[in-house]
Amino acid sequence: MAAVFNGFEDAVCAAVPLAAMTGFHIGGPAEHLVEPRSFEEFGRLFARCTRRGVPVHILGGGSNILVSDRGVSGAVFRLTKMQDISRTGSCVACEAGVSLPHLVQQAERWGLAGLEPLVGIPGTVGGAVAMNAGGKHGSIVSVLRSVTTLCRNGSFRKRTAQQMRMGYRHSGLRGEVVLRAEFDLAEMDSAEIDRTRKSVFQEKAQAQPLAAWSAGCIFKNPEGRSAGQLIELAGLKGERCGHAVVSAKHANFIVNEGGASANDVKALIDKIRATVLKTFGVELELEIEEWN
Repeated sequence: MAAVFNGFEDAVCAAVPLAAMTGFHIGGPAEHLVEPRSFEEFGRLFARCTRRGVPVHILGGGSNILVSDRGVSGAVFRLTKMQDISRTGSCVACEAGVSLPHLVQQAERWGLAGLEPLVGIPGTVGGAVAMNAGGKHGSIVSVLRSVTTLCRNGSFRKRTAQQMRMGYRHSGLRGEVVLRAEFDLAEMDSAEIDRTRKSVFQEKAQAQPLAAWSAGCIFKNPEGRSAGQLIELAGLKGERCGHAVVSAKHANFIVNEGGASANDVKALIDKIRATVLKTFGVELELEIEEWN
């Protein structure tokens, strides 16, 4: 496989541990970790991998994935070197590697409102757009103007948010990779934005284990229902498999207490799904991605 990366050796490392790069702090090594330094470099490497059948994974902030204990074969692309962020009036443009918390903070510094509902959500802008991240206060699509993506053939494509037909926890990208996003925000006094952001964060901090090692919400909310409430009503708060535990604070979070394996988490996920199905007749759908 090394021949795939000829000419780009400075952007590629072999056998890189992934656990510390994920919210769960779980997982084995990436066969190859690729950190492109530009859109063009990303496009060329991505196209090479897809043409030659090399499995590809895109690692943002690692906040919604469960990496296998064995690790991940193929190429894991990490976009941390693509972090340009700028503004033109009330429009903010940023590359996919920008962390979502940094984007929220920077918009506030500029006196631009609209991103406060996303406070407390970890990860990168690319990952947030790809899954239409959000919560009860709003989702990223509500302020999204346009998205530039990389197609599997290495070409670039730009679309408006309306053209993407985004919905609950999906963006409709179908294998495309988010490279850049533009947001339409509103000018507002920074002190007022700060008050709103703090209020939203405090509410989340009281209800979610934000400081714990987790991947965020494990399951999508079923139509008209709350996955967390279903899990709690099924009596599963505090349920554990090894060092993986259903959070006592929010039942839709699984927490790594330290030393949990991916197999521990998978076993707990299976137990939750089986119990909720038996108790309520509801089949829970994963919100996180499992990498093998």
